[in-house]
Amino acid sequence: MNWFIIVLILLAIFGSMMWMMPSPRQRAQAILRQKAMRSGFQVQITRILLPRALGEALADERDCVAYRIPRLNSTKKSSGARASNVLVPWQIFRLQSHANEGLPSDWSWSKGEGQLEPTALTLIAELIETLPDDVYGLESTPVNASVYWEEHGTPEAVELIQQQLTRLVDAAV
Repeated sequence: MNWFIIVLILLAIFGSMMWMMPSPRQRAQAILRQKAMRSGFQVQITRILLPRALGEALADERDCVAYRIPRLNSTKKSSGARASNVLVPWQIFRLQSHANEGLPSDWSWSKGEGQLEPTALTLIAELIETLPDDVYGLESTPVNASVYWEEHGTPEAVELIQQQLTRLVDAAV
């Protein structure tokens, strides 16, 4: 009987330790986030409000991970903004809605529809084509450029995202 109690206690301790261990998915996410932060990203868990999709009564709200590249010179004038001296903030997501003017199919505006020049829209379309498939959102503000994604990629995907967001920052879009 004593052995049974000892084994039961050891199993309880071992089970508790295994429960606290990160899963393989969590370890992969930690590797991606560490690489991103070493590369100059700000990695942030945030809550976003998606635009209302076609056929939906309410907009979806979700917690997500944002990889952000800071704009070091926030006073830089935007060549993509219409008749404005400041950068136009915008936000797009991969879903179908009525607010999709100037975007590739299956992408929709959450903010900024109709406020960017055609050259800026062309750059955004090029970025969308080259980014990993699990990217579901892009955002640009005067403070930073961000990507929202599921983090199913590799460290090389982080490098690709950094290159593309840097293009966006350099073009002041």
